[in-house]
Amino acid sequence: MVSMLGKCTVIYVMADVRSGSTLLENILSKSDETVSVGELALLKGHILHEGPGIKWNWNCSCGTPVLECSFWKDALKGLDIKTPDFDTSINWNYRSSRMLIGSMLPSVLKRALQQINARKINRDAVTTLNTIYKNIFQATGKSFIIDSSKDPIQAYMLYLNQPADFDVKIIGLTRDLRAIAASKRKWSIANKKANQKSLMKLLSNSLFYKKIYNAIAQLVKQDDVLLLNYEQLATNTQEQLDRIVAKTGLHPYSAPQYMYVENDHTIAGTPQRFTKRPIAYDNSWENTYKGKPVLSLIGKVLNKI
Repeated sequence: MVSMLGKCTVIYVMADVRSGSTLLENILSKSDETVSVGELALLKGHILHEGPGIKWNWNCSCGTPVLECSFWKDALKGLDIKTPDFDTSINWNYRSSRMLIGSMLPSVLKRALQQINARKINRDAVTTLNTIYKNIFQATGKSFIIDSSKDPIQAYMLYLNQPADFDVKIIGLTRDLRAIAASKRKWSIANKKANQKSLMKLLSNSLFYKKIYNAIAQLVKQDDVLLLNYEQLATNTQEQLDRIVAKTGLHPYSAPQYMYVENDHTIAGTPQRFTKRPIAYDNSWENTYKGKPVLSLIGKVLNKI
């Protein structure tokens, strides 16, 4: 089936961790026109058994090791995974003061992005990712790929270097910063991370990412970017899906009632994608701020910045 815009399209989901990107990816994967790859940026790590994915032994969501999965064999066709040129993520330093300043000053961000784009390691990563996309389009016959890698800089690098034979469109997903911070802290405690960050630190980190997302969105043609928030997606799913359809050229379809993996071959950093559950707004984070009115107020103010 050809898309309404007449061209194959990569839909890149740009979001902070714990913002609902898995939910959005899952909703979009239910269209007959789409194939979801999960967080493609993590593919190299899944091949090398490094980074997020240890809980499922870095397997594809079908349960098979990536290099034994027929889907990923097709996706990696023509690529030498042993060469230093092979990478699936853009390299940039989110801790740099330049990126912090760039989140507030577009002129600084543009210069930083030019330097990131000029690095050979990143040019190689873009070439690798574009090859994978082309292989997936060819192998599946689908018109849309859903990539929920989240990274805003990777989103822009792919957009900037999109080839002539397919488009890249970006969906930016945000969430109440207090919810993100609470969810990150809960996840960190559950996984017994050594360096536990305070809620205040997590709030400030999420604010920085939000500023980067907004800045990137301003650098992209407005026809190619759509900003959503998790709260509306979870409570008015069909309405938000209709907005996505109008922006991307997907044919209209009914939003699913449940979130679940079905015959998918995705790479992802969260085990929640394996659990079938109704699509519903999660407000459990509010319990974290009971007895912390000042911190909750700070988060509420940061949401408006």
